Amino acid sequence: MSDNQNWELTAHVCRICLGRVLSHEADDGRQVFRCSNCGVERKGEDASVICTCGLKLKTKIDAKIRCVPNDRKTAECVSEIVAMQVQQA
Repeated sequence: MSDNQNWELTAHVCRICLGRVLSHEADDGRQVFRCSNCGVERKGEDASVICTCGLKLKTKIDAKIRCVPNDRKTAECVSEIVAMQVQQA
């Protein structure tokens, strides 16, 4: 990750490690999304290219897991954004 890029926090977590997803605009105008923890990086229209919102079952059906604000912070889970299964997509 280059230090001269202005990365912004997103309201998403990585599907691999649940680290916070960052974003910035690439030279070609597309968005780049990167996990602040494990470093996975992808270009795309939105954070679902690496976040839990884009998770699908093996059958290619939406897993209905979304990145949401953590309304129940505890000492064991201090994360601002968490992944939760939702009823509606």
